[in-house]
Order: sequence, then C-alpha cells, then structure tokens
Amino acid sequence: MLRLSFAAALAAALAAPVPAAAELLVAPTRVVLTPEARSSELVLVNKGTETAAFRIGIENRRMLADGSLEDAPAAQEGEAFADDKLRYSPRQLVLEPGARQVVRIMASAPGDLAPGEYRSHLRLMSAPVSAGTASVAGEGPADNSLSIELVAIRSITIPVILRVGALEASVTMDSAALRDEAPDQLVVRLTRSGTRSTYGDVSFTPEGAKEPAWLVRGVAIYTPNTSREVIVPLPSEVRSQLAGKRVRIDYTSTDAGDPASAGKLLASLTAAL
Repeated sequence: MLRLSFAAALAAALAAPVPAAAELLVAPTRVVLTPEARSSELVLVNKGTETAAFRIGIENRRMLADGSLEDAPAAQEGEAFADDKLRYSPRQLVLEPGARQVVRIMASAPGDLAPGEYRSHLRLMSAPVSAGTASVAGEGPADNSLSIELVAIRSITIPVILRVGALEASVTMDSAALRDEAPDQLVVRLTRSGTRSTYGDVSFTPEGAKEPAWLVRGVAIYTPNTSREVIVPLPSEVRSQLAGKRVRIDYTSTDAGDPASAGKLLASLTAAL
C-alpha cells in the first residue's frame, strides 16, 4: 500500500462516512514522533449537526492478546509510556458544525532518553453543548452563552508513539483458521520480535485471484507484546469466497513513522481455510 501524504490522507478521511455516535472526525488516527520529528498535528472536524465541546487528555493503555486495549494505571515489565514526554495544545475546545481545529502535539523528551519506543494515547472526550447558561453559584444566567454539559460523554483515543534510537521489528504469521465455534470469524496469529511496534493491513486473497477478497486496515502489535490474535469478522459473501480454499494472507506495513518500510511485506502465509 502506498504511503499517502498528510493532505491526501486528510482528504480521504474527510470523504469517508463518519459514525453518527462519534460526530468527530480526526486525521491522522495515529501519531509517531522521533527526536528528528518532535511535533505533529491532528485535525479535528465536527461532522455533527450541533455545536460540541471536546476535552483532550493523555492516558496509558495496554494491548491484550486479542488486540483490544485496557487502561494501564501503572507500567508493567517491559512497558514504556510517553505521557510525561508529551505536550499538546489546546486541551479543550468548542466546535460548531463543520468547523475544524488543529491540535498540536510535541515530544519534550530529554536528549539522553534511553533508546526504545514509548507510547501513550491522546483521548478526545466530547460532550454536547447547548445554548443557555453556564451556572455559577450566586450569579444569574447570561443570555446566549454556551454551557458544557458533562453528560453522555463519548470518546476516542489516538495512539501517540515516540521512537528513540535505531529500532527494528520483524513479524511471523503462525496460523490462520476459521473458528469452529464462530464460523463467521477468522483468526490470524502473529508473532512480533524486536524493539518497536508494527502497524499495517492484513489482506486475504483466494488462490488464483488477482485482488484481495477482504482487507483489515490498521493492525498493530504494540510493544512489549510479542504476539497477537487478529480476529476478523467475515460477511457471509466473503466467507463463501474463502472457505475451503487456499488463501494467501499478507501483513503489509502502512507505518507512516517508518517511511522506509511503507508497503513492505511484514509477514505472509498461505493456508487452506
């Protein structure tokens, strides 16, 4: 997969459908910083029909074996977080429908920081904004002001990765099979080694076909995890194309933080499904 410029990626994201529950479009959806490229920008677009407020914070998260993420209040062995090495601005904002806002992110790591990959997540929390009054004890309402209702909060997270030093990673694809207990799901098992995470797309191409029958975008294996199960729900029409056939499964890098590996085949396996 060819690496897109930020402008092209943003244009593609803006053209994509946005889930109604989110009402917030963010591009890019992943940030990689280095000592040579210490800053980056997120573009936020309110795709909803109402003015909305957003609060921004940093949190640490841990990847589980199935690729899901959980809160990580304290680092475990091998984990390296970036929360104390990142600065960002603004930390809260209000967006009218269709409005855009740039959020700037910068690494403030010391020059003697140990080589490795450090990761935290930028959390964007939204709450509806209504025309009315911000209530203050002892004061009356002010007409036409905006009040932020901190209820029904929805949020998304963006991984922010800081890479220091010459890091490397390799991946093997160990197996792929349809689940007996859930035949509409395909499980691909990946093993990672090295000093940094990997990120890419997993494609499924039946033997003899020129194009993939299915593509899963944005599959990451974060450090310090050494393995991951990629659980792929398959629509019935796709499953019929794959079941009982030999299928080539490719894991291809789309890591914008490592331009040299963009489009590189990280791992591949041909399996009879």
